[in-house]
Amino acid sequence: MVQYVVEWLPRIQSISVVIEGWKWVEIKNLEGTFLRISGDEGQVEDIILPTEVEEEMDIPYKFKNRGKGLEWMMKLRSKRSKKYDKSIMSLPDGKWTKEELRSDPGFSIECLNCKQQIISKNNCQVLNNMPSEFWFELMDYWHCHKPDMEKGGSYSRFETLKPSENEILIGSSYFQGTPATLKNVAIGKNSDRVLCKKCSVVLGQVTADSLYKLHKWKLQLIHSGNTHKFPPECDITLSLINIVKANSCRYALVKSGEESLLVWIFSVDIGVTLTGNKNFKRTMKLLYTKNVSTINQCLDRQVVEELDFQEIPFNAFYSSLQNGNALLPSNMKQLGEWAISYTSLI
Repeated sequence: MVQYVVEWLPRIQSISVVIEGWKWVEIKNLEGTFLRISGDEGQVEDIILPTEVEEEMDIPYKFKNRGKGLEWMMKLRSKRSKKYDKSIMSLPDGKWTKEELRSDPGFSIECLNCKQQIISKNNCQVLNNMPSEFWFELMDYWHCHKPDMEKGGSYSRFETLKPSENEILIGSSYFQGTPATLKNVAIGKNSDRVLCKKCSVVLGQVTADSLYKLHKWKLQLIHSGNTHKFPPECDITLSLINIVKANSCRYALVKSGEESLLVWIFSVDIGVTLTGNKNFKRTMKLLYTKNVSTINQCLDRQVVEELDFQEIPFNAFYSSLQNGNALLPSNMKQLGEWAISYTSLI
């Protein structure tokens, strides 16, 4: 079976196509985002490129053997995209955003387990985005360097994050609200866990500001008559986006209980097509490892952000990376102790 990976680097208008499994590779058709190739025994494979290719070039495109067995590579030039934003801050803020929810005033957010309504127009009159990571860093700095002063009413008002009743704060992978707003959830006995009142499944936890924080992957969204689920692995992907935006950090130690996964954010906001035309218009290229020696070396030498997650998002994220890695040509799967994969930004 032929395996391939197509990588589009939009900042330099470069598309690389790597094919493995045939003794010879020839271009049969190349137009727009469509590439048809044939092999030495007449095999044909149609590949959808992540972006349109520049077709009129002085030197014709062709595959070259990489000197690694049945592996072939071709470099293409992509058309310039006027819509592409190169800035890190243009990375997506998440799913189920303020703008998305406001586009359907009749939206409903339910418990994924029992379909109990948790958020709707009945208890949500105001939607606001959570402050960015920059705001939280500013608050940390302020609390470390604030002068001694008497705490008045105005000081207390702005010292903590406090939404009003019937106001929902929207984070990249969670919602927050007051107990008075979220009446269909309750606190578990002798714990800070937030449970669905109907089925008692855990939906989130109580924050330091006594707000209820609900994980989107524990919920489902009814929007414009359609039901949407939040993939658990997005909980981690969006956290990686946040650390890139906040401090340009490229290493994260993703943890869950005793499990640890070191992630190297190698490329951000590129386009990829994997074997079977698994297409990502916007993705991150990630290198990852569970090797203890590599993890310890990286912790000693690099700035590494440590992130804790529940077991379900952790396992879903790792499984997604492994599935992507399995679709790569054999010489593209590893870089030393690091495995290679991709995760979608949208």
